[in-house]
Amino acid sequence: MDGKISEKSSSRNNWIIEENILKVMVKLGTPIAMGEALNIVYTMVDMYWLGRVGREALASVSASWPVIWLIVSAGAGVFAAGMAIISQFWGMNDFRRATKAGGQLIILSVLFGAPLAVLGYLVSGYFISLVGVPESVIDYASDYARILALGIPFIAIYESFSAIYVASGDSITPLKMRSAGVLINVVLDPVLIFGYFGFPPLGIEGAAIATVVSQFAVAIMSLIYIAFRGVDGHIITLESLLPDINFFRDILRIGYPISALMVGEASGFLILVHVISLLGPTPLAAWGIADRVLGIFHVFIAGMLGATSTMIGQSLGAGIPQRARIIAKKMTLYGSMIMGFGLLVLIPLRYQIAAFFAPGDDELIREVADFILIMGPSIVFFTIYLASRAVARGSGHTKPVMVFGLLRLWVLRNVLAYWFAISAGLGVKGLWTGMAISNYITGSLALWWIMFGNWNRPVVRQTEKMESTASAL
Repeated sequence: MDGKISEKSSSRNNWIIEENILKVMVKLGTPIAMGEALNIVYTMVDMYWLGRVGREALASVSASWPVIWLIVSAGAGVFAAGMAIISQFWGMNDFRRATKAGGQLIILSVLFGAPLAVLGYLVSGYFISLVGVPESVIDYASDYARILALGIPFIAIYESFSAIYVASGDSITPLKMRSAGVLINVVLDPVLIFGYFGFPPLGIEGAAIATVVSQFAVAIMSLIYIAFRGVDGHIITLESLLPDINFFRDILRIGYPISALMVGEASGFLILVHVISLLGPTPLAAWGIADRVLGIFHVFIAGMLGATSTMIGQSLGAGIPQRARIIAKKMTLYGSMIMGFGLLVLIPLRYQIAAFFAPGDDELIREVADFILIMGPSIVFFTIYLASRAVARGSGHTKPVMVFGLLRLWVLRNVLAYWFAISAGLGVKGLWTGMAISNYITGSLALWWIMFGNWNRPVVRQTEKMESTASAL
């Protein structure tokens, strides 16, 4: 059924559900991939400059991000549910409810973002100390995390903005906003870290401040744009911003498994940081470098993943479940092939890549190279797991991926990493081996669900009651 749809759907003149699947995936996904590439560029710039500050600065980034991720994750389900609902409304050409849902998503991003920022600022240092980060890293990591927490409301606003536009089929506008943010961050990083142009040298705190300033700028630009330009000619009015309890209820029903998954994964990574820290600051820094290097190849599938959610959501909304199933299968195949090819390039060059980020540090170079060699092949199965999450975000059926994600970290990764590294006495190589096995098992389960799971049913029909709300447009 690739590219073929019913007469009823064809009359909607929606290119996302009418055109060839691969063509739509490339057209919609390329701007998303470019945005992910820009994000990788800015994280690489952070790692590059902080690598010149010292090993502890690099390790502090690895130790801090799971803490911030834990706090941000509490609101992750809001954006996932918003993507499912808006894309399915868009697929049935119900633009009134689509824009209504978009307004509610923006309101929820503000309601979640501000309290999470306060919470993050207050508790991030405590969590970093709790997980057993090496003493030489704690102060760096705590300062970095506290500052990053202040940017959570701005992250939430941009994520809601991005979900609204991508769900409608416009992935270029969010790319423009992200490009501006990355440019600001890249320019500010060396200025604030080393103290150029009259600024004091702030070290790792400077990197965090640069990130928050760029996030603030993107949030403001996003709000101004959506207020004056709307979404494909459909304006989100002040009325659509009035809180709607029925919508909130639907968002929570669809989104809570994703939030539970993300919080579970983030807290699981805190435990993983503790396990890695038992072996010293060098493995912690190696994990931070190697994970970002592998993330470069994730860029090539990030766009396909984002496009998949929109395509599945709009296909289900338009009443074409067979097309949704085909989209999911093709995404899984294409993503796995891309990651497999990337690894064929990356593994032979692993020592040279590690030396670029840690010049002259032979121990760190060796551990980064071991991570890429041992962990690398399992990333193909991790890609399959990511495909299942994209399917869940588009379809709104989110509970199975919650189970897969919690299984991957809490039942498999942390237990196996500790057992191989500490109990079996295999050290750092055992650590990477345990982490890899968790990807193999979870990816296999996710593949079964994509192929045979009962996810290709729309969820928006359960939100019909929104039509009768007093705050409708």
